[in-house]
Amino acid sequence: MKVFFIGGTKRGVMTLQALIEQGVHVVGVLSLTQDAHEQDRCEGQIEDLAHAHGIPVREAKYVRDGALGRWAVEEREAEAAIGVGVRILLPKAFYMAFPHGCWGIHDSLLPEYRGFAPLNWAILNDEARTGVTVFQISDQMDGGDILLQQEVSIGPADTAPQVYERICDATVSVAIEGVRQLAEGLARPIPQDYSAGSFTCARTPVDGQIDWTQPSRRVFNQIRALTFPYPGAFTHYRGQRLIVLAAEEIANPPRFAGRIPGRVVKILDGLGVDVLTGDGVLRITQISMDGRASSRADKVIRSVKTSLGLTESDFQNRIAELERRLEAMTVHATH
Repeated sequence: MKVFFIGGTKRGVMTLQALIEQGVHVVGVLSLTQDAHEQDRCEGQIEDLAHAHGIPVREAKYVRDGALGRWAVEEREAEAAIGVGVRILLPKAFYMAFPHGCWGIHDSLLPEYRGFAPLNWAILNDEARTGVTVFQISDQMDGGDILLQQEVSIGPADTAPQVYERICDATVSVAIEGVRQLAEGLARPIPQDYSAGSFTCARTPVDGQIDWTQPSRRVFNQIRALTFPYPGAFTHYRGQRLIVLAAEEIANPPRFAGRIPGRVVKILDGLGVDVLTGDGVLRITQISMDGRASSRADKVIRSVKTSLGLTESDFQNRIAELERRLEAMTVHATH
């Protein structure tokens, strides 16, 4: 079977490499340009890999019509398309061009977690499993018929990068099996049960702000779901943004009858600092101040009179700074 490949992320590189190594006849590649802020940008690697194997490549950020589909089918004679990490809705004129369908691989067990950042949301929601799904691309976001799935476990302390590695391996596995089923006429896709499904909304870096009044487990999940290379769960220390890169849950923490969420209550040299949450204590171990290099939390935070998060005085200082800037701009404009 002649396959057209679509991708632009690390999963895409790994999948394209595996398909080539398995002898799949990849006749063309669409390298999807990722947004500048994306950490998982690998479109250049995909293009280099395709060129190294003599596979024609087209590059685009969006697919707005059926021109690329016609090129893939009429000129490259593609019979099916496989997309990995496709974060855009493809037009009907494109996905309907392929005789054996256009298939995407989504990093969740559809119909659950249709939409954006499903891996991060799964960890935030304390799920014990996620997975990957090969589905037929349609006019519904992540809503087409399901060809096959593979489950991926999420341990209680696993971080998003750790689970992502398993997602990558599972993606390669289902891509190879999916192409085999299509080539041998064994594909039996089934419709999704939308009543059992769910959606996820897009996330932005500001969504990572820690609310220390939340339970310890919720804060811990936020930290492990958003740690590097994702934007990070963050708080503030002395008015500066502090990204929490790693944390640990504390077994049987002491009970605080007097509780101020965000207050540092213990400094452990070489280990980190303990911080009060809405229902317990969480140990933060690795941090980054304003995006600088990673550091142990106990090297930066040295007082148990410290509270993490923005204080009233921080807001007052920020307002005063904005007023100074506005005054300077006004003076400059009058001259």
